[in-house]
Amino acid sequence: MITFDQWMERVDRCCQLDFGLSIHDLPDMCFRDAFDSGQGPEEFMSDNLPDVESLAQVVLS
Repeated sequence: MITFDQWMERVDRCCQLDFGLSIHDLPDMCFRDAFDSGQGPEEFMSDNLPDVESLAQVVLS
């Protein structure tokens, strides 16, 4: 099992690969809730930021 910090690193890596941005460049999201519920990093990204339009909504909100 991975730690929350390791999980966050994987989410950040996914975000950087998909969008060229760090998760630290985005508004707060429910990272801990997703981790605690057993959601994987890739699943979290695909559920919350599946495309550039969704990214824009998160950034502009």
